[in-house]
Formats: sequence, C-alpha cells, structure tokens
Amino acid sequence: MYTKQSKKMLALDILDILRRYTDVDHNLSQKQIEEILRKDYDMVVDRKSIKRNILDLIDIGIDIQCSERTRMVYSQDSGEKEEQTICTGFYLQREIMDCELQFLIDSVQNAEYISGRQRDELVQKLEGLSSMHFRKTARARGIRKERSGNNQLFYSLEIIRDAIANHKMVRFLYKGFRYGASGVVEKFSEHVVTPIDTEICDGEYLLYVENATGDEETYRIDYISEMKAIKTTGVRKYWSRVDSNAATERTVIFRAREDMIPSFVYRFGEDSLRVDETDGGWLQVSVRTSYDRALEYALRNAMDTTIVEPKALRDQVVDRLRHGLDGYIDDSYGRVG
Repeated sequence: MYTKQSKKMLALDILDILRRYTDVDHNLSQKQIEEILRKDYDMVVDRKSIKRNILDLIDIGIDIQCSERTRMVYSQDSGEKEEQTICTGFYLQREIMDCELQFLIDSVQNAEYISGRQRDELVQKLEGLSSMHFRKTARARGIRKERSGNNQLFYSLEIIRDAIANHKMVRFLYKGFRYGASGVVEKFSEHVVTPIDTEICDGEYLLYVENATGDEETYRIDYISEMKAIKTTGVRKYWSRVDSNAATERTVIFRAREDMIPSFVYRFGEDSLRVDETDGGWLQVSVRTSYDRALEYALRNAMDTTIVEPKALRDQVVDRLRHGLDGYIDDSYGRVG
C-alpha cells in the first residue's frame, strides 16, 4: 500500500535525492531512487510516479540529465515487437563544475583573513553545492589551517556592499599596533569614510575609501571592527575607483630579464604591458599603472628589475634601498642591549 503524498512533496524529495547523490559521474536509476525514497524518506511509490515527477521537474526548468537505452517490447496494438527508448541513469546537472568548486574551496581554505569558524561554515556551504561524492574527496584534499581571523569580516562586507551601492558613509574601528611597556599591543582608531571598492591583493583583503578630504585610502578589512553605516547630510561627490585609477595611471618603464615577464603579467595584466628588446639580453617593459603599485613592485623585485623612467620614481626606489642598506652597514643597528 503506497504512502499518500502530494505530487509537490514527491517532486521535491526526488530533487533532493538527485542533489545529494548524483553528478555527471554518478547517476541513479528509477529503481535506485525508489529504494532511497523508501529507506530515507519512508515513502513507497511506483516507478511510473517517479518518472512522471522527474518529467515535471524537467518541464519547470530543472536541468536533469539521463542516458537513453533502446529495448524491444511487444506493441499492445499490433502484438509485434518494436523498439522503445527508455531513460535511465538520472543525474542533476550542476551550475558549477567540481573543479571550479574545488578552486573556491581552496581559496577559502588559504584565506588568512577569515576566522577558522567562518572558514569551516563557508566551506560546508560550498561543498553543499555538489553531491556527497564531491564532499568526500574535497575533505580528503582540503588544507586546514588554524587561524584566528576576524569574526566580523562578513558582517563588515555586507555593510560595505550596501554603502557602495547606495553611496553611504561608514564608521568603524581600525586595529593598529604599538610597542608599549608590556610589549606589542593593539591600538584602535575610529574612521569615517566613503567606501569605493574592495580587492584581494597579495593575500590581503583590502577596502579602498575616500576620506573627508577627498583622498583615497586603503584599509585591511580583517582589521576592521564595529562597522556601521551612517547618515550623510548635503551632497557629496561619489566616484568609482576604476575612474580614479584611470586618472592616476602613468607609464613606468622597467629594465628586466626575460624570465620576469610572467611576474609582470601577473601583477599588472597582459594588456597594460609593452615589451621591447634592448642590448645585453635585457628587456624594456613599459607598464601602465599607478606610481604606488610600480614602486611596491620595484622594491619587491629589486634584484631582477630596475625602473628606468620616470626619474623621480627611480630616485624614490634608490632612496628606500639606500636607507635599508644603511641599516646593515651601520653595525650599531643590529646590537641589542
């Protein structure tokens, strides 16, 4: 005797089974779906009902795939054998591929700015976008790093998203550090700014803002706490960071070895580069970027690249490198006590 279930509930239960147990590499027959319904859902239904509900799900746009098989059956009309195509091996086609999902999970696992608890919750949500088969292999490959992170990260991001979309200002506390009698201690300062954009750069989650004087500033989002949107009065000038960057980008010319080209592409993008050969086996690499980013790159790769132009930026690099070298030349810098 069949359990009386509404058509809507049966369709949802079948969809739940396909979501949990199937993917492109793992499918279920109608018989297997029937057994799962009986065992896990305490529901007894015939295969015709299962097929009808699967077709209903397909009709409303659910991407359910199957394999087709041909068999010979006797026709009820003629009594003769004829070919009949049946569908079997049903599976739910995912909107995101497992390799894409693994990339997102690996990115979350290695994000230092997310707290351990929030990391595990987010990974669990991402794993839920695929079948149980993916979850088994994902956990086996996952990298579990212990970290404290910032428990207010996603709360802050939600306020930032709303502030950017609706041109609001925000107030928050920003964590800094200082050296005191008890050693290195945290020091918090309050800031009121207009969020412009967010970016992950060199492993840091950054917030770009416009301050009260109209200048751009950068903050690490994982150092932000107690963020609140605030009401503004009067008319403020709002602008996108994309437009600001375009206005501040300049051409910077580097001298570099050929094996540094991948590093330039990674940091600045292929479209912003122009490469020319020079004498001595070196390359001249012209980059469209901001002076701050070019300066940071030149200092980080001082052994392999040199800024040729503009001279003012080249001089900044020389001054910083010379100042750093002074610390090693002067023996008194390295003495303790």
